[in-house]
Amino acid sequence: MTLGEDYQQPVPGRMYTIIPETPEHEAAPRPFIDTHVHLMHTALYSWFNPSKALTFEGPWDPLFQAGDYVATDLTSEVHGSNINVVGAVHVQANADDPVAEIADVEQQSEETGLPIMIVGGGDLSSPDFAETLERELDYPHLRGVRQNLNMHPHPLYQYVNMSYMDDPEWLNGLGLLANHDLSFDMQLYPTQFARACEVIDAHPNTLFIINHMGMWADRDLAGWQLWKNGLYELGKRDNCVIKISGQPSMDHYWTIESIKPGIYTALDAFGIDKTMFASNFPVDKLHCSYLDLVHAYARCVETLSPSEQDALFVDNAKKYYRF
Repeated sequence: MTLGEDYQQPVPGRMYTIIPETPEHEAAPRPFIDTHVHLMHTALYSWFNPSKALTFEGPWDPLFQAGDYVATDLTSEVHGSNINVVGAVHVQANADDPVAEIADVEQQSEETGLPIMIVGGGDLSSPDFAETLERELDYPHLRGVRQNLNMHPHPLYQYVNMSYMDDPEWLNGLGLLANHDLSFDMQLYPTQFARACEVIDAHPNTLFIINHMGMWADRDLAGWQLWKNGLYELGKRDNCVIKISGQPSMDHYWTIESIKPGIYTALDAFGIDKTMFASNFPVDKLHCSYLDLVHAYARCVETLSPSEQDALFVDNAKKYYRF
């Protein structure tokens, strides 16, 4: 059995918690704007093949076998359930041509009627970035840009080999975003939080959106302290918000109880008004079903007020990604 096959059906133990969910809460309709998905026609991504290096996410064999993951696949995840995906944010996935990626996702939005905002790609350190950005701005659903920043000494966690936040050319590229009211989706590790705070402070007119809850990679005491303390520092910044996502990639055998502490830490550090839920699908499809994940989020915050729950699932997404 390949990694992923045993996660595709609901896992009762994963949804276990001491106090049972009430029938009313279990059946309550839950609109959801998923703020982190990758809607990919895989022909646009030359890296999407079995030669892809192994990472902490585990083998991607089920994703390679499945192929394209598009807007209709996303909405099919919730068919027949109480979850209603009413919008999504496509986050760039390192397409060979970032402009073609945006055009493809806009077409998916038009064909399905699903509102999809877009976080585009590009190398901010490249002398061609300004020209690429101008071409991306031709597409009305563009809301921001992402370039992975993750550096880690362990090869399973290493994304890039350059400290972009210390590169003057990259910082110049980042400075262009404010001119066009674009946000920056910031994917990085806790060891990079201190430098990130300096970068965020130096760009007060840019909204920074922390991906995957800050990617708590080092799961020892020192790693937890660095992640937790860093989140509180990031959360002090008015131009910095966070997405709760990516936990199944870090915790392959997750349960409600195992993800609660991280979710509550992020909510405490940033506040409900600066936090959004997201799925990271199809990547986290390796380790859970979509319904298990969204229902787990709902269970974690079921004691919040209806307006607070709406903020986490819909309203903050509308505000920060400008639906």
